[in-house]
Order: sequence, then C-alpha cells, then structure tokens
Amino acid sequence: MNALYALDSGHMGQGVTVAVVDDGVMNVNGELDGRIDQTLSKDFGYVVAADGTRTKRSELGSAASDHGTAVANIIAARVNGNATAGYAPSATIVALRVADWDEKTQGEILSHTDEAIRYAADKGIKIVSSSLVGGSAGWTSATERLATTGGLLVNSTGNFGGADPYNAQWITTDNRKAVLFVGALSPALNKYEIEAYSNKAGTMKDRTVVAVGANVTTLVDGTVGVFSGTSSAAPVVAGLAADILSKWPQLSGQQAGDVILQTAKDIGAPGPDEVFGMGLVDFQAALSPVNPKLSNGSTQTSIAKSVMVVPGAVGTAAIQTALSHVTVLDAFGRDFTGSIAALVVQPQVMADRRIERRVRQMGQQASLAFGGFSGTMGYTSVRFGPGQDQVRSAATAGTFGYTDGTTGVHAAWNAGDMLQADVMGLAPFADGVLAYVPQAGTSLSIDRAVGGGRLGLTMAAGRAAGSAAQAMTLAWSRGDLDLRASYIDEDGTLMGMPTGSGALRLGRGARTVMVEMHHRIGVTDGWSLEGYGSLGMTRLKIDAASLVTGATPILGSRVGVQASGVVPGGLLTLGIAQPLAIEAGAAELTLGTGYDLATRSVMYGVTRASLAGARRVQLTAGYVTRTAMPLRLGVMHDVTDGSVAALVGWHTGF
Repeated sequence: MNALYALDSGHMGQGVTVAVVDDGVMNVNGELDGRIDQTLSKDFGYVVAADGTRTKRSELGSAASDHGTAVANIIAARVNGNATAGYAPSATIVALRVADWDEKTQGEILSHTDEAIRYAADKGIKIVSSSLVGGSAGWTSATERLATTGGLLVNSTGNFGGADPYNAQWITTDNRKAVLFVGALSPALNKYEIEAYSNKAGTMKDRTVVAVGANVTTLVDGTVGVFSGTSSAAPVVAGLAADILSKWPQLSGQQAGDVILQTAKDIGAPGPDEVFGMGLVDFQAALSPVNPKLSNGSTQTSIAKSVMVVPGAVGTAAIQTALSHVTVLDAFGRDFTGSIAALVVQPQVMADRRIERRVRQMGQQASLAFGGFSGTMGYTSVRFGPGQDQVRSAATAGTFGYTDGTTGVHAAWNAGDMLQADVMGLAPFADGVLAYVPQAGTSLSIDRAVGGGRLGLTMAAGRAAGSAAQAMTLAWSRGDLDLRASYIDEDGTLMGMPTGSGALRLGRGARTVMVEMHHRIGVTDGWSLEGYGSLGMTRLKIDAASLVTGATPILGSRVGVQASGVVPGGLLTLGIAQPLAIEAGAAELTLGTGYDLATRSVMYGVTRASLAGARRVQLTAGYVTRTAMPLRLGVMHDVTDGSVAALVGWHTGF
C-alpha cells in the first residue's frame, strides 16, 4: 500500500481528528498519550443489570474494549520506538463508545452506532471510522446528516463473504457520497486476493476500496498481535484520509475520500469491479499530485502538457532557478510546492538544419544557363527494384535566377548559404536570416544596380513541424562588402527552435530586427579571408496561457571568420565562429509562490529570469577534391562542449 511514504514525507495525520465508532478505546502503553480528545469523546452506552435496569455509563474504554482499542491503534498509535505505529500516528482520536454492557451475559450490545454518527456530524468531525456493520433507517438518517457536513464515514464491508457490503442496503442517493466501504485484502505478497470472509464491492463498486485485512497492532491487554478482518482494513483507510487532511485541511472528509477512490491501484478487472471495487489503497498515489495544473493567475494548464523548449543561444539557468519553487493545484484542489525545473529542456541538436541542408545539396545536380537565365537543381535517386523504371528521384535543392545586367531576380530552395561558401565546413550560417530561422529555406529576391553596387530585397519563408517563419531583408552590396537589414517573424518557434507547449511555452513565436555585415578580402594568391557579424533585437510573442507573461527585448549577436584557399588536390576552408548567442534580455514569469489557506487560493508573484546565454566557440574545416568524382569532407568542433560533427560525401556516376 506504499504506506511508509506517508511517514517518510511527514504526512502523519497531525491536526486531524478521527472519530472511532466502536466498543471504546483504551490508551495502552502510552500509544495514544495526549491524543484522545477528552472533550469530544463520548460514551453512549449503558450498563444493563440482570433485572434489566439501565444505568448510564461514562467511561471511554475498559478491558472489554478489545475491538475499538485495536482499531484506534491501527489509526494513530504514535511513533515512539515501542510496539507499533499507526497509519496516521499524529492524529487525534475521538472515542465514541457505542456498546452497552450486559451484566447478565457478560457481553456487549452494540446499539448506539446511529447516535454516534449523528453526533460526529453535529460536531463537524470530518473522518468517522466504523468497523461495525448493521444498518437501519436510523443509520441511513445519520449518514445523510453526515453527508450534509462534508464528513466521511469509512465503514468495513463486513465479514460475511457477501457479494455486497453488508450496509449497502441502507445506502441512498443522499448518503452515498458520505460512505466509503473497505474490504479486506489478503496479506499475501505474491498475489492480490480478497479474503474469503470479506464482503465484496458488488453494487457499491464505485464507493469501495480494499486494504490489507491483517495488521499488527497494540491490543487492549498491552501485547502486540495481529488484528484481522474488515474491521482491521477500515482503520487503514481512515488513517490515510487523516494523512491527506493533515496536509490539506481545506478539503472536506468526502473530498479526501474522493482522492482515495481515484488513486487506488486497479487490481481486479479493469475499472471498478465487483470484487475489489476501485482497487487497493495507495498512500503514495493519494498523497501525490493528481493531474496538477500550472497557472499564471488567469489560465490553468496541465503540467503533463507543459514543457519549455529553449534554443541553444538562450541561457536556461535563471529560468530553471525561477521554476525550482512553484506552487500548483491538482485535480482535487490540493496545493503542492516543488520544482518543475526539469521541464525546461534545451535540445543539443547536432544534426541540425545546417547539416540537413548540406546533405540535401550533396546529391546529383543539374544545371542550365542561357541568355540571362541560370538555374541548378539538386536531386537524389533511389532504386527500389531491378527494373530500369524502378528508380525514384526527388528534388532536394534548387536555385534559379535571371539578370539583364541591371536588374536581377533570384529564387532559392534549400540552397547553400548565399553569403559564405564554406565547402562543407559545417560552419554556422553566415546569412543572419538562416541563423535565426533555418526553416525559412525558400526565398525570392530582386536586386538592381545602384551607385556602383547592388540594392536588393529578399523575401524568405518556410514551415517545419507546425512552425512557420517569414523574413524580409534589404541588402546593399558593393564588391566584397555586404550590408543587410532584416525583419524576421516566427510563429511557433524562437530562433528556429519550437518553444514548447502548455503553461511553460516560451512564447508563441517572436519578431526580430537584425543588422549584419559580411566582408571578403583577398589575402594572398589563391587564398581569401571573409568575416561576418550581426546584432539582432528580438521580441517574444506572449502566449496568454503561459507562465511567461512578459519579456524585455532580447539582444543577440554572432560573429565568424573563415579562410579559404587552394591546396594540393583541392580546396580547403578553415574557420572560427561564435554562433548566435543572447547577450541580454529577460523573461517575466508569473507563477504560484504559495497557498493562502484562509482564502483557499494560490498566491502569485512575478519574477524576472535572465535569458543571456553562454558564448560558444566552434572551429570548422572543409575540404573538397578537384577530381571527376569529388570527395567532400566537413568537420566541426565545438570548443565549449567538446562535441565533434563530421560529414563526408562522395559523388560518382555510372
């Protein structure tokens, strides 16, 4: 039943009162020292003399209280290093003694159960434990009264081996929610089996659970022994209810019962069944959040549907710190405070879109040029059978352009980086648009000769995995100098990375304004040096359902230098780059910071978390042979994390 979880996590029934309706309770060996409420406890019984004279008794327990004492100790025997411990060892017991004593037969007559249940309801006691069976119209009336107060009667199913709980016949629509029946499970460790004597769930399968029906406890004579039956199983569940209320006193007894029913371990036929009902009580499940929800004070979203995905350029430490102490509510309105920092993920994408684009460019290629028109188309061919017609080709990349010397029109799809020919050096994109939104792989541009240079406008767009990106770039180039200003709009991504989902989504997209420069110079015969750099300012698109309720402008930068030259047998490139990194910027998170018991509501606060990321340094090298069947090699080493990526391509024809 995972009962030790309650003790280990400090849920021990503290501050909770449990009424024990039975034949009385004795404090044996100090197990209940100071925890039998002398004010609320009451003896409803009488002493019946041989001549039938009835004398009111006022004694909470005696040597005859063998049943109630064992029940009370199963619930609340304290943790004192002696004997046994109860399932809620810090709970307070209200002893409601309902047995008359017959001096003639020297036996007990249990005749005041209805009175005791009604008394508990009138006193506002949330949990009532009864290991007694036998009902009547009075019992129905008393439990209906308990139902109106939100109280819960935890009642044994009975030891008659019946198909239904013994008291099921006295359940009505008015008291159904106030009664939780408990059957006895065998203590066998290798199987789940109901005890032969235990009444089953039957028609009350949605209001019945099972618990172990044999518990070692302190008995009325001071010895430690086994107390068995559904009478032993019921106080286990009453103890669990007390553990729940010790942490969440804002709940009613019936709400605690609902938690127990919904978190029970399904051990019979799937769903509620007529033997085990809702299943075996599970202390850990009952004390753990059930479908907890994150809220920013206005909307709620299941934690199970929430994750924050952070691009590599953004720092995660401050966000994770902010999310390391968050208060949430679960499906039962219970507050939990803990860390959800693990829901912040930063995928370390090695085979990212840079490599994907290069792979697409490695296939066969067709070129065409006439007049002012030129174009290339990359494609791959896959054979799926021996026949001449069993070859499938698919286009992978392409560029098309037309120029009349003054005006040019260009289109590209999955083409190489238009600014820097890295010869498969796996270098970061020199083109700033692709650095921010690599999914924007389709572009259309127009440029015109102006003042000794060319002024151009490029529109780029693309979609990937439910995201979309568009960009507009105004460029000026003259000789080996390129100056560009871009506006980038993303939906579903931040810097090309999906932003996550649910209440932790890092925005629903972003808008970026960026300026960049690229310059190429000749160094020596056959060698050239080129460099680039950019600064961008990004604004998050805030998702109303997210804990990220605001953000300051996010400043990003990147820089790179690359040398290219002719070497024996081919062309070599060597480069060093700082990929896109966030220099400054912060996200504002509105999250639960605590729970106010008086108003039964989560308290919210706003915290600002820096998004500045660590700088990364990448070294790149590329080589391509100048042969009829060229070999292409690219290597990238990330100095920051020590990772290495390589790509090799060899093109042949036959």
